[in-house]
Amino acid sequence: MRQLLTVRSQWLIHSLVLLCYTGLTLLVTYPLPLHLNEQVIANRPGQVDAYLGIWNIWWTARALTTGQDPFVTPLLFYPQGLDLFWQTLSLPQGLLLLPVTLLAGPLPAYNLLILLSFILGGYTAFLCIRYILRDSPTAHGTNLAALVGGAVYTFAPFHMQKVLDAQLEVASIQWLPLWALATLLLLERRRWPWALLSGLALLWVGLGTWYYGLFTLMASGLMLLLWALVGRAWRRGAFRLPFTLQPAPLFWGTLPILLWFVIMSPRLLQMIGSGDRLLGDVRGDQQAYADLIGFWLPNPNHPLWGAAVTSFYERLHPGEILWNVSLGLVGTLLAFYGVWRTWRTQWRWLLLGLFAAAMSLGVEIIMVGWHTTIPGPYALIADLPGVRSSHRPNHFVLISMLTTAIFAAAGTRHLLMRLPRPQATWMGAGLLAAIMAIDGWAGVLPLFQRPMPQAYQQQLIPEGALLPLPLHLNFSNSEHLWYQTRHGQPIVGGFIGREPPYPLGLYAPGVRELRFGRVERDDLLTPGWPALAREALAAYGIRTVIFHHETMGTSLPLMRTIVADMGLAASYQDAQLTLYPVVPPEVPRPLAYLGEGWGRLEREGDRHWRWMGEQAQIWLLNPTPAARPVALRLDLEAFNNARPLTLQLGASATFSIEVSRARMQRSLRFILPPGETLLTLSAPTDAPTDQLTRRLSIALMGVAIE
Repeated sequence: MRQLLTVRSQWLIHSLVLLCYTGLTLLVTYPLPLHLNEQVIANRPGQVDAYLGIWNIWWTARALTTGQDPFVTPLLFYPQGLDLFWQTLSLPQGLLLLPVTLLAGPLPAYNLLILLSFILGGYTAFLCIRYILRDSPTAHGTNLAALVGGAVYTFAPFHMQKVLDAQLEVASIQWLPLWALATLLLLERRRWPWALLSGLALLWVGLGTWYYGLFTLMASGLMLLLWALVGRAWRRGAFRLPFTLQPAPLFWGTLPILLWFVIMSPRLLQMIGSGDRLLGDVRGDQQAYADLIGFWLPNPNHPLWGAAVTSFYERLHPGEILWNVSLGLVGTLLAFYGVWRTWRTQWRWLLLGLFAAAMSLGVEIIMVGWHTTIPGPYALIADLPGVRSSHRPNHFVLISMLTTAIFAAAGTRHLLMRLPRPQATWMGAGLLAAIMAIDGWAGVLPLFQRPMPQAYQQQLIPEGALLPLPLHLNFSNSEHLWYQTRHGQPIVGGFIGREPPYPLGLYAPGVRELRFGRVERDDLLTPGWPALAREALAAYGIRTVIFHHETMGTSLPLMRTIVADMGLAASYQDAQLTLYPVVPPEVPRPLAYLGEGWGRLEREGDRHWRWMGEQAQIWLLNPTPAARPVALRLDLEAFNNARPLTLQLGASATFSIEVSRARMQRSLRFILPPGETLLTLSAPTDAPTDQLTRRLSIALMGVAIE
């Protein structure tokens, strides 16, 4: 009977905790709960990222219900598709509310995930903190202190900032406390199921966002070292040396990290080989770092003092964005008290939190705007593959948020233990109110709604790949992703966290002119403009060009002229958009166009040419489903003196031809497979006497494919 009452009591405690966090969440996110199916919380930059998050949820549901790999989508950056593994897919978030997405759509699912990031973030932190404080003499004090600690974690200003920025992947902070709890259980209990759970939690955090995944991986390594580190005794506040390392925590703590590396090894090898090409290298860009003062600033989004705090910081760092790493004033004060009271028993958590805060400072320690030139610890990993494509070291602060919450709960417990139960309950309620009013409150939150054009709502878009304009190739515009959640067709380009290499968006005829608004009417290609542009679109399977009038702005008349020149006629038009079908030619023919490595078009009299440097590319298109023999005619001339030109067709073996100083023509015959094939040209270079920084090899004066 006593056991049954204990179980019921525990269920009641957990239910009340969830109910408390739910009520506080509905309060702090007002008015979103009234508009779950219509709008999203978003500041101005967040209006872009919100609909990327919605697309991620939609694609996860579509992929899983149609038997596709959710980490690879054929719907963006058509026709090559996009690998989403290292992007902002947020698979755990998509899985969490998969039924809601299928039944109600991705927009309400996104909004519920934002609410759950507060509710579950507080609850999982409560579970973790409750376990850490389990030695409390009173269950009442422990539960209430853990409730306060969970509020410090989930209603921290950093979390609200990520919600306002509409970055679902980093706003979803609920998984990190589960990883911390599983890892702590492993280090203390040392059993195989906990090792498996800790390793899977480590992977799960990374699948949510690789920022948190990298940081928890490093924190896992530090935790196993800290929990293996044991001193002889604590005596009167002094730690007696020497330290000793226990082998058991080292062994068990290493297991989840090894499991992570085993599961991730194929992807890690891919990153080492091609990470910079696929994800980019952003070390030269301005990075989102943490100024040391940033941890202690009051809530920068508070309706009373937020504007003053923001103005103060922006005077220190003009132009800096994503700088909010505030831990919250109430949470920090409670944590200081908790550190004072419990540092002898919880020193490992203290060191872990300080380590995370130091890493979030970035590659250089900055204090109140002063660049000290002292390297931060993040500089030790900044040049590693994958890490060098990351420019948000300040996200490391999430681990410091958790340790702040742990010490805030410890401090709260000491305060509550001094009071009778009724007074302790009122004090706990007062602390929760202070956390909400000072740290968590951001006033009435801004809501945003992106309309869906009638043509998409009425399913008027024909099947086939779409070329939406303006193209917005990874510019901060996500409206085409939002529209795709309704029409479901593949699109040229797309908006994603890190733009992949995408030659079609730069060089393909038709796409290039409609993206940049420039036409070379007498370029080197045969066929030339406009037949090449029209037929290239058809060869790539692009079936419709779509003009979005409002976002095209002043470019709309120019684009109408270009599509008319291409021979495209509108099939549908309303106030919002115009549809231009791309009609395939009756007899498709092979096509060629220039890719990377060619200089600008130069002219002298009736001659025109483009120089190549050491290497250049020509793309070949076979629009038919069968391989066919073709002849590629090149009109060439070498710079200064004859030189060899090496050619490689696709992955086949290379071959060379001699290009003379005098203009010459060479015809290359081969079997062209269906689709696109890349022809790579390489030649030794020299510098012109009057342009020593320029390197030239071969001048191309004509390309024709038959």
